[in-house]
Amino acid sequence: MADDNTLRKAILNGKKSERIIFAVTPEMKRAIALIAEERCLSVSAYITDILAKDILANEDVVSR
Repeated sequence: MADDNTLRKAILNGKKSERIIFAVTPEMKRAIALIAEERCLSVSAYITDILAKDILANEDVVSR
């Protein structure tokens, strides 16, 4: 668990200066916005949380 926390901190801490732009359908955008609102998150925070969880789940693939 400590390793997960360390990796999570490394992923999430620091100034966010890079952007990833991708296309979504209007339906996907609406669904993401609804889920984010339900979880009291911004869409950006929700997407970041999803990505952080996936990175942790695939820790063996991520070079440290």
